[in-house]
Amino acid sequence: MAELRRVDPKTLVPNPNNPRSSIGSLEELRKLALNIKAIGILHPPAVRELEDGRLMIVAGHRRAQGAIYAGLPEIDVYVGDQSDDLDALAAVSENFVRLDMTEPEQWNSVTRLREELGYTDPQVCSALMVTPTYLKRLSLLAKLHPPILDAIALGRGPDDRQRKILAQASLEEQRDAWAETYAESVEDGEDPAEYRLKAKDPKDTVAWEALARNLEQREWYARNARFGDDLARRHNIVWMEDLFAEPGTDSRYTLDATAYAAAQQDWLDNERPERSIVLTTDEYGYIRAPEGFITMGTWMPTQEGEVMGYGLNPRTLKIVEERCRPSVAFTQSHANVSAEPEAPKERPDVSGTGHKMIGEIRTVALREALGEVAETADPWELIAALLLALEAENVRVHGDASGNNWSEPTARTLAMADLFPEGSLVRDETLIRRHAVAVLQSILNCDVSMHSGSGLPAQLVGVLFGADQKMPSMAFEAFLKCYSKPGITKAVQAEGLAPQNTGKEMRAVLMNHVGEGHWLPEVASFAQAQDVWTQKQKKKQQKIRELESVVDDEDLDEVPEDDFDGAADDEADLSNGPVVPVTEPDSEETFSLDAPEPEQSEQNEAMQFMRDHLEIVVVA
Repeated sequence: MAELRRVDPKTLVPNPNNPRSSIGSLEELRKLALNIKAIGILHPPAVRELEDGRLMIVAGHRRAQGAIYAGLPEIDVYVGDQSDDLDALAAVSENFVRLDMTEPEQWNSVTRLREELGYTDPQVCSALMVTPTYLKRLSLLAKLHPPILDAIALGRGPDDRQRKILAQASLEEQRDAWAETYAESVEDGEDPAEYRLKAKDPKDTVAWEALARNLEQREWYARNARFGDDLARRHNIVWMEDLFAEPGTDSRYTLDATAYAAAQQDWLDNERPERSIVLTTDEYGYIRAPEGFITMGTWMPTQEGEVMGYGLNPRTLKIVEERCRPSVAFTQSHANVSAEPEAPKERPDVSGTGHKMIGEIRTVALREALGEVAETADPWELIAALLLALEAENVRVHGDASGNNWSEPTARTLAMADLFPEGSLVRDETLIRRHAVAVLQSILNCDVSMHSGSGLPAQLVGVLFGADQKMPSMAFEAFLKCYSKPGITKAVQAEGLAPQNTGKEMRAVLMNHVGEGHWLPEVASFAQAQDVWTQKQKKKQQKIRELESVVDDEDLDEVPEDDFDGAADDEADLSNGPVVPVTEPDSEETFSLDAPEPEQSEQNEAMQFMRDHLEIVVVA
């Protein structure tokens, strides 16, 4: 029987096995104290009398602390005579159903009740008001890698899907993945597997998605299988229980994809419904009907003669069902449908081939016009033309900092609206200069990215406009920690400083040496790009010379004598104008003025026009 006593809260002895290792923040304790002052303690703490007469708290540590903080000289307590083991069950259940403990505290407490104190699952489930599956899940989560538990307690843990993946991996796998994640974040001699998040640094978080991806295992669920228990036993499939599955679903799964697929195929070969057919899989993994059949869409009406087809999806290992119809029946059903003849299409004024020729002729004229002004063009007009070219349809800019939202125009589009409002250039040097700078700012970046980084050209533009003068001092901890030990040693020695024993010491020495000054290592400067660029250009030129020598040798060896006869004719044509290709370099289509074929009459007429009026030679 419990006895109600009035005692000084300061005389109460804390329970050494209190499942709650924290009583919350000082602010939470202050709020509780104000509440106790206003209305008192509605639920007196439960205590047990020790052999020396002192009273030890079983449940109600926060209430006792709040009373002390509120300055109450006495409070009511319930004195019971339960055993140590019962104290533990009462303490856990009391905290579980009232103010939440941290999740790791809950998990560890449940594990202690089940594994150390020997309570049965029904007893614990009844006390905590949870299901047996949920109880097992808590025990599984309690055995996560300790640094992961610390991160969860700090409120920086993974989401439910990532938590499930982590909990299903072995402790050794979790430890290895954690060590790999934080290999670069620890000091020399520290174990990265034991790295703990800094509680006072909210930015110290975990890339949970990447960590989960390293540990993810594919589960193959019984609820998605067509085979039953007999085939499962025949293929030695051992089902495990998914403790994170939704209630009421079949949570059995296996990690043995080979056995699962074999059992599905066994069902497909021997147990599928009668008068059904087996669907095949093509080289890309798509389900196809066998020869003589076609699959029918769900929107198509059912007809006599159709059968069901079953196939094994090689990616999901699920059995796919498709309605199939014999191809002959399908052809006949379409042949019997009378269709009204389509109205003849009106022929456009100029065919597609004609527009292609127009484009090619325009390209020739454009390049000739540009070639004539190569020595005399106004620089401002060239800048405007380059801005216009960047807005061309065949130009794609990855990593453009402007126009991130699809509804917002890019810096290039805005430039064109101002510089070419009616198709003619607005010759305003200030306007051209401003837009040129804005476009350069939006396009050029120094990101290290294969897809959106600008690479060396951006760094050379930085050299051109003195960007090194805008670089901040790089002597700060976050950057210096990116150096390897040999790298930071070289950086220290370059400043005339003596190397230290550890990377941490050398970083500190370098930062103290720089102080409020400016330190920019060569690897971070724009100027270093010049040497790299020069070496690349030399290599490219060397490759060009090598290729030219190879091509020259092969041409001399392989050109037949008949070709030299045709060369004389070509030279005669050159007197009338330059030789210009009319087709694009990558196009395999060429036009010949000799021996026209009947279906090429449009092309040949256009070629004759070009030959008579444009004075160009078409290279076949």
